Amino acid sequence: MISRRCFLVLLTVLVTSPVWGQDFVYILPSKEIAETGEDLWFKAYLLDRQSFALSDRSQTLYLQVRSEKDSLVWSEKYPLVDGRGEGHVYIGEDWPLGEYFLEGYARSSFTIDRTQAIRPRRIRVVDRVTQMDSITAQAVKDVSIQKAGTKHRFDLFPEGGSLVEGVSSVVAFKATYGDGFPEEVSGKVLEDGQQIAEILCLHDGMGQFIVTPRQGKNYRVVLDDGREFPLPDVEQDGMALRVIRNNLAGITLLVSAPDSTARPFSILAKQQGILCGSASGTVSGQQAVRLPIEFFPFQGIVEITLADGTGHPVAERLVFLNQGQRLSITASTDQERYARRAEGKVRLQVTDAAGQPITAELAVSIFDKAYLYLPGHENILSHCYLSEQIRGSIFNPTYYFDEQNEDRFQALDLLLMTQGWRRYVWDQEPAAGRPLLTDGVSGIETTGRELANKMQLIQAFSPQSDTCLVMTDDVGNFEIDPSLMDRMRGNIYLKPMLSEKYKAKLAIVNPFDSINVYRLDKGKYLSQNHIFETRYGERVISDADGTIVLDEALISAKRLSPYRDKVTGYLDSLAILASGEWVCECNGSRAHRYLNDYNGYSHHPEGCPETTYTGKRLMPKRGETYELIKYEPAGGNGDWIVTDIKTITYTGPQYSEEELLQMYGMWKAQGYYPRREFYEPDTIELSSAMPDPRNLLQWKPAVLTDENGVAEVPFTTSDVNTEFVGVVEAIDGTGLMGCQTFTFRVIKSM
Repeated sequence: MISRRCFLVLLTVLVTSPVWGQDFVYILPSKEIAETGEDLWFKAYLLDRQSFALSDRSQTLYLQVRSEKDSLVWSEKYPLVDGRGEGHVYIGEDWPLGEYFLEGYARSSFTIDRTQAIRPRRIRVVDRVTQMDSITAQAVKDVSIQKAGTKHRFDLFPEGGSLVEGVSSVVAFKATYGDGFPEEVSGKVLEDGQQIAEILCLHDGMGQFIVTPRQGKNYRVVLDDGREFPLPDVEQDGMALRVIRNNLAGITLLVSAPDSTARPFSILAKQQGILCGSASGTVSGQQAVRLPIEFFPFQGIVEITLADGTGHPVAERLVFLNQGQRLSITASTDQERYARRAEGKVRLQVTDAAGQPITAELAVSIFDKAYLYLPGHENILSHCYLSEQIRGSIFNPTYYFDEQNEDRFQALDLLLMTQGWRRYVWDQEPAAGRPLLTDGVSGIETTGRELANKMQLIQAFSPQSDTCLVMTDDVGNFEIDPSLMDRMRGNIYLKPMLSEKYKAKLAIVNPFDSINVYRLDKGKYLSQNHIFETRYGERVISDADGTIVLDEALISAKRLSPYRDKVTGYLDSLAILASGEWVCECNGSRAHRYLNDYNGYSHHPEGCPETTYTGKRLMPKRGETYELIKYEPAGGNGDWIVTDIKTITYTGPQYSEEELLQMYGMWKAQGYYPRREFYEPDTIELSSAMPDPRNLLQWKPAVLTDENGVAEVPFTTSDVNTEFVGVVEAIDGTGLMGCQTFTFRVIKSM
């Protein structure tokens, strides 16, 4: 008997879901290897965990970049609009070379729930991409050392979770070494010393065999390298669950028991936390159960739970369904090869699973293929449908979604049998996760004296001179919403409008503090991949006349200055004015102007009638050289004499940023990181004799297809003569997504 009704006892245990933690963040970088001193662009999606549709539950992306040693090098906010965000990260010239991790958080994705793991995007930072030759060579050597060492694992996973006396069961296995790299092994399965099955790897160290365990028998796996492993314990009684068919019609299950005694059972199927269907009945020996495909609306992992007559879960199986529900992208450039500084375009067409054109949003990046970082490579399909769904670091996750791999369905099933995880403890309800982040800038105003009206105004302004007034509530709480933050990019400065006698103070909430604390309680899972020897070699770059340009000549060309805030500079100028130090227009003996009222030195001292000054008083500048002169009265007849002359480089009064803000009764809050436009050369720049070393030819984070599913993206090649790759990722906003790549070459001359 099959039905869509909920089995009430199981429902109370399994279906409880938290109000928060409903979303997750996916980040696409413009390339996977970045050089110091340049911008790394990114596109971010906030997606619903159940439907994979774009989510509007959060309006702010909190982005952190951390090193291999978990040192924080970047921590900024960016706006999310209807589940989409974009921006750039400045790769500092002082960043240590190595791997970095992009971690994205939002109000609806980050909670106190410890079962939520961190799944960052993995990139590599180098000074020059040619360093990857030695980096990958060392990585290959390290992996070889790991493989030759003793850190090897061989794990066995009975389908459904347990072996039952007299019940034929599938047992999957997984062999790894080092940091989770797959190991090809072979061997045999023995029952009391006699071979009953063979151990052969089918994909990345994984495989399976069938065994019918008997009580009192000894079962062992013996590998050809001499290692031996016992099979898991055999239960004398119970039920087992096995998937015997998974196709376009649905899932067919086999429920088995060790004898002909009638046993009641129930089956519950959930997909992405949504209860999709259930079945109940009795089993005497074996009972087939079919779950129609109509039960499951989405592509992704289905959690199937088998429970006994009391509602107690006894087995679980993860199955992947509807892999064909995705967007298909075709990409074709107008040429296969391009000359330097040539204009080109790529035509993109998106269709749905039925082959019909569909309107979709694309993110497109075109860059030097040398900037692909294969050890951490991932795409939107593998991240959303796999990495976000199961526990642990997944090896080569993109393999399971590459349509060129004919064994991808079998390989994916093996992965789910060996690395699947239970989202709940069977005898406990999951704890709801409390949200930790806010979308706006929030805080509270306190005063040293009692106020008749506690609802007060606070002035907020940005370095771009945008300003607004914020009203507190009757307790003193205030918030600057995301729309104002988007208008006031950069740091936001706040000043209470109360007079000084009330001694108003602001306490501003910093959500990054919560991230830094609670992320420590969460696991971190990384995508992994094969490491191959590479030959990046010298990137051949020539100027407009065809002359080869040395790498050293390009170093200054690729550096960009990071954003600098102007407000504290303005406050610093106010502090200089407040010091009373000023410069007159008179020139000293060394052609430097005089600095006045500085530590007892002045060219126009107070009380000296002969040095009266009526000209302009100029503000001194840090770093400028000035002449100091000291006059002192001599005798009682009103004469003044010069007692000292010297030259100094002016440094001005030294205040920290905190001291400057305190001096002027102000507070600083972190707003959205400022915008920057992606650089595309114009016609005049392309005709210049200066070398064009761009390795990122195009970055378009939001390209919309027309009603025919078509979009064209133009690009202009640089002076880099090599192979370029285009990465295209698409979403339709309702849960469908897809990805594609294309390549072309740039040559010195056609």
